[in-house]
Amino acid sequence: MIASHKKMMDKAQQFNLASSPVSSFMVTNFISLRENYSLRHTIETFRIHHISGAPVIDDKGQLLGIISEYDLLIQAASKKLSSTIDFKVDVKYAYPETTLKEVLILLYKERLKWIPVIDKAQYVLGTVARIDVLNFIAEQKLDD
Repeated sequence: MIASHKKMMDKAQQFNLASSPVSSFMVTNFISLRENYSLRHTIETFRIHHISGAPVIDDKGQLLGIISEYDLLIQAASKKLSSTIDFKVDVKYAYPETTLKEVLILLYKERLKWIPVIDKAQYVLGTVARIDVLNFIAEQKLDD
């Protein structure tokens, strides 16, 4: 870990935030997509909602995968916009009880911008992004 990440983790540990569950700072009002969405519809959804990625779910709300802006760039350049989206199925995720420390490590090591939060039956409950973690820490008034 670089010094700034270590400092943030030390502060989180000091204020006992490292053990805070994801459920205390995840976003539950999130945009999700369906596997049969077209590239055009997905691009429009990203543009309208100003998002850089979204979980792809089935009709029950269970996680099938994720898609990012990067995925869309590649697909838009190589496929018709009417084509169905391709999405990643090998997904990193968190559970509501996953700790802040575990999420920080996952986001940092995997260089992820966000991850879905699921329950044991793989229903998507929310998402957690790097900014959500930063906002949570900042709200705890972790002054130097």
